[in-house]
Amino acid sequence: MPKFKPFRFSMAHTEFIPQVAVRSSDFSNNEELLVEMRNNPHSYLHLTKNDLLSDEYAHFSQEFFKNSKAYISHLIENEIISRFEQDIFFVYRQTSNGTSHTGIIGLVDILDYQKNKIKKHEHTRHVTEGFVMELLNHTKIIGDPLLLSHHHKQSLEDLLRWVISHPADIDYEKREKRHQIWYIESENLVETFRNEVETIQDFYIMDGHHRAAGVNNLYNQSESKKDRYCLAYLIDCNQLSISPFHRLVKQNKIMLPDLLEALSENFLVTEQPEYVFRPDGRGQMVLKTAEKTYMLTALNTLPNLDVQVIENDILNDIFGITNSRTDDRVDFIKDDEVSLNNALGCTKVDGNFLFLLHPCTFEEIADISDKNEIMPPKSTYVEPKCPAGLFLQKYGQ
Repeated sequence: MPKFKPFRFSMAHTEFIPQVAVRSSDFSNNEELLVEMRNNPHSYLHLTKNDLLSDEYAHFSQEFFKNSKAYISHLIENEIISRFEQDIFFVYRQTSNGTSHTGIIGLVDILDYQKNKIKKHEHTRHVTEGFVMELLNHTKIIGDPLLLSHHHKQSLEDLLRWVISHPADIDYEKREKRHQIWYIESENLVETFRNEVETIQDFYIMDGHHRAAGVNNLYNQSESKKDRYCLAYLIDCNQLSISPFHRLVKQNKIMLPDLLEALSENFLVTEQPEYVFRPDGRGQMVLKTAEKTYMLTALNTLPNLDVQVIENDILNDIFGITNSRTDDRVDFIKDDEVSLNNALGCTKVDGNFLFLLHPCTFEEIADISDKNEIMPPKSTYVEPKCPAGLFLQKYGQ
């Protein structure tokens, strides 16, 4: 079973938490991020996005890392953050649009990642791993936890429910999300949480593959025990919200009649009313074009997931897109109203096609991970995302 340990975390003082903690994905564009940074010198965006403030240096530059390090010094010197005096866990609960997600903040051991007890389902890119390593080398701070999940464990859910029945130690709202934190400080309760978690067979990475790989690389370089641990947000699978990333295929020479003919080899293609937007279930996709809407029902889906079907049978075989991550003809569309409306607008241009997918389940993701297989890029968008800078691990200590 993978280890999950308490730690002497750092955190902003209560009055500064809403200013420090931030999630860049909660902003619609870089202009909104810039407003946040210019109006708020305490924002954690100054560690992760400070290149937006100047055209004179790039994201992966020594000036960027110098500014990231200066930001951490700013938090310490101005006594904006402080460190707990003992090893603790946190219970963290996020509520948005009436839906709440509750889990535990602690540290995981990178040796369990190496032993495949912390399981992955994505390829990582060396350049992004290098960025994570360089940022850690300069700042010595991990403020963006891995999002890990596990198969349902009722006794742990009961323990969490008991904790959140008490008043939270921290409770605030920012950008239409409510954040609640409970300190798990007593030795007995810390040990109870540790015992509950360490009977879980495996953890599954839902978000943070590059961060996990970067910490793993740093540990392999140093082989120091103090470099083995990484901040993580552990949450039961029944607390996850898993959405698909849809595919907008652009700038194609394929005309609609030819596309429909090619699709008919692997799909039952049926015209739908314009208002139809969501596939009914696995094995189906909705195709939006300039004039019409179609339901695509795969003639043979098993054992492949829908994201594998669209990558292999549509993007590769029909459009000749062999690497959707790097091909400019593919945009990955988040499953939110703004992103979808923008993508729908793009379909009004001939040669642009929007494919709307059904979400994967946790069980499907876990099955892929258990088989040591890899899912296509941008297969899932998982919530909740913990704000960066809310919980701080002094890496290497």
